[in-house]
Amino acid sequence: MNWITIICSMIAASCLTVAGIHLLVWLRSRRAWSNLLLSNCALTAAAIVGFDIALMHSRSATESAALLRWMYLPLSWGLVSLLLFVRQYLEAGRDWLLWTAIGVRVVTLVLNFASPVSLIMRSVTAIEPTTILGETVSVPVGVMNHWMLLGNFGVALVIAYLVDASVLAWRQGRRKPALVVSAVLAPALLVSLIRALMVVWGGPSVPTPYLISLAPLAVMLVMSFALSSELLRADALARELRESRERMTLATRELDRVSRLTAMGEFAATIAHETVQPITAIMANAKAGLRALSRNAAGLDDARDSLLSVAELGRRVAEVIQRNRELFQHRTVRRAPLDINDVIEEARSLAEWRLDDNAVSVDVVLTRPLPTLSGDRVELQQVLLNLIANAIDAVQSCPAPRIRIRSSIDGHEVRVEVADNGVGLGGVDVARMFALSYTTKPEGTGVGLSVSRAIVDAHGGRIWAEPNADGGASLFFAIPSAVHDVPALSLAAAHKSEGVSTTADATV
Repeated sequence: MNWITIICSMIAASCLTVAGIHLLVWLRSRRAWSNLLLSNCALTAAAIVGFDIALMHSRSATESAALLRWMYLPLSWGLVSLLLFVRQYLEAGRDWLLWTAIGVRVVTLVLNFASPVSLIMRSVTAIEPTTILGETVSVPVGVMNHWMLLGNFGVALVIAYLVDASVLAWRQGRRKPALVVSAVLAPALLVSLIRALMVVWGGPSVPTPYLISLAPLAVMLVMSFALSSELLRADALARELRESRERMTLATRELDRVSRLTAMGEFAATIAHETVQPITAIMANAKAGLRALSRNAAGLDDARDSLLSVAELGRRVAEVIQRNRELFQHRTVRRAPLDINDVIEEARSLAEWRLDDNAVSVDVVLTRPLPTLSGDRVELQQVLLNLIANAIDAVQSCPAPRIRIRSSIDGHEVRVEVADNGVGLGGVDVARMFALSYTTKPEGTGVGLSVSRAIVDAHGGRIWAEPNADGGASLFFAIPSAVHDVPALSLAAAHKSEGVSTTADATV
């Protein structure tokens, strides 16, 4: 049985397995440089063992000489990768010693390909068969290259760096990684160095190929330990992360419960804020109907019109209440094709009684035609009524109160503007714009703009405010057209969002 070949093949296969694992880890996380360096170390260790197997089965001196020359390439690359891995793994070691060792390794690699055969042997005159563990293998015989002493000096620098990095890491408290490097890697390289010096100085020969030693196996042991440590640490971190997520989920649920309890009070304020206008109109129409009925039969038509208006306004109150309930539930926008100009005219009509009471002149400038929107007509009417109500409050102290409502197209969005010549945006906390309960009015609830933001967000749009050059403020909202529409958000999720804009209306 060829035990030497079997053992070397197993070491090479193990190295390749480790190289593949760490390469996959690095491909998933490009910042995991230690995994890439480990993969390099394992790959070069496998290549060195592969060259050893080829040397053991070489059939001519020429073949052995070629193998010795090219074997020095993975050997040098492996030592450089090992140095960089130890630097990354231990996070210690003197940089000048590291770069000196790497520089000497580069010089020896150049000399290797400049030599007649390799840096190891100046010439290979024959191959000598020898038997190890029952297997006959070939060992190259020839004239040793004394430049090999420079290569041995480079290995000594590598050992010196490993010892230095281990001592510094030990002092820094990283004792387990330092012990692994100093107790496994450094002794294995030291054994290889002593053996190489014995060959150069004519010491007792060892009947094996030059690089069959404990070095690849030692690298494997260190990499396996590092792999196990990293996996165990990753598993512990993943477990802690899962526990942290569970705690965060519980905390989020509790916070959501408290938020909902808090929102109950805000919900009541919202209902009062949004229904005061139609309820007032209902009362006025009901009184008008009663007066018409008290006159004579001719007043029946007027009474019928007033009662129809009462029914329509009552229906609107019910819809407003239902939409506000949805702000605290996980429901999406009820979408239907609509023309924003129709919504503006309806909102203007619903707000007419308050505009007249406050002697506010209104300019309505509608761009026609506009792209069709996909949205909720009642919700968007509610946004417009809130903006108009804020504008009315802003212009109450003005000698000639004026509001302008304008629709326009902006790219793939339909934009609506409600401008006033009121108090403007001075003294507003812009960081809390459209926040629930934020208001600058003495008797304000801080609900209107917050609800408006939630509705616009749920339609995939944006809402913001800007100061006017001639005084006052303009509030805008923009909704994507049906062609460029975005999926509807949950109204509850939109209500809890932070909002898109960073400006505010002084009449909130």
